[in-house]
Amino acid sequence: MKIYRKEGQCAERPHLNLPPETYEEELGLEGFFGLVSHLYHRHPPTSWSGIRKAGFQWPQIENADREFLKPECYDPIHDESSSGNFFESGRLMFHNDDVSIWTHQITEAESVYFRNADASEVYFCHQGSGRFESIFGSFEIRPGDYLVVPKGVTYRWQSEDLYILRVESFHSPFRKPETGILGQQALYHEEGIETPKFHQPAKDEISSRIWTQSERVLTEIQYDFDIRSISGWMGTLYPYKLSVKNIAPVMSSIAHLPPSINSTFLANGFVICTFLPRPLEEPHGALKVPFYHSNIDYDEVIFYHEGNFFSRDNMKKGCMTLHPRGIHHGPHPKALSMQHQMKRTDEIAVMIDTEKPLKVSRFARTLEQRDYWKSWMPKS
Repeated sequence: MKIYRKEGQCAERPHLNLPPETYEEELGLEGFFGLVSHLYHRHPPTSWSGIRKAGFQWPQIENADREFLKPECYDPIHDESSSGNFFESGRLMFHNDDVSIWTHQITEAESVYFRNADASEVYFCHQGSGRFESIFGSFEIRPGDYLVVPKGVTYRWQSEDLYILRVESFHSPFRKPETGILGQQALYHEEGIETPKFHQPAKDEISSRIWTQSERVLTEIQYDFDIRSISGWMGTLYPYKLSVKNIAPVMSSIAHLPPSINSTFLANGFVICTFLPRPLEEPHGALKVPFYHSNIDYDEVIFYHEGNFFSRDNMKKGCMTLHPRGIHHGPHPKALSMQHQMKRTDEIAVMIDTEKPLKVSRFARTLEQRDYWKSWMPKS
């Protein structure tokens, strides 16, 4: 998303008349031909006091083989072992060369900063609340908030009760879908985008540690000053927040629209969609539930956030489903039989569709509800 912003004390223009006693950093994507921002540090960003391999490393990726092709359902939110600070609570669920999908159940505030040099990230807050602190400023995060973090941004999570979904994009930043004849205000307007609250730290910390991820390896960089001590920033590359309350679903009173109409963020190799409450189609005989389909070109992950999940029976909040390409899926029989009694949906869910097949981690397999695929079978 390219919306120029400016906060705090900045140069007259990039590289010209810097604020006194500041050091300019150019943070950019795509070889600096893409989005770019300039930050004005009070200390040189190369003034580290130490560099070493971090004491924590992400768990090694171990994939689990699929027994056979089937719809799959997972219940990660009730796994009691997946808690701690941001790093300790990270659990990889699904991944391919373009995307990784994680869950984090944060129960401890984290003093160490994180910088992802591998991927841009999207967070979705499922429950709890927390504070996102970065060198650009901070956000308060609540359920239903998306948070987009470009590759290379330095940040940390401050919370003791926060459950979030994290999506890594390895080959592109996230961008808003083209809305064509619907107009540029469709889906969500720029007024619904919130940028970080820029301020100087109330009490500067005397040192900072950053765990930087590159090639999945975490390296620790140490500084003898507060890394947040900048005078300002300006540009088009920065973290931003979008609440589901500021997303307007595209609707048709006549015919059920395809799921892609609910696209929220695009990235190379996958798309993130948001399903929101909306009126259902009006004509008698109109199909109100998602039509049956076989994902020949895409694997589909859905994270169920809030409400009554109209097309799924007995789906709990926080569950995730994976529907791989090559096998049909669609509404459960109960939803199909009751569709004409419904006037509107009240569900909120996040869908991630990927061009390449997704691999399932061994950890995720331990949380699989193994009989989920049988829920479509006729009752005997």
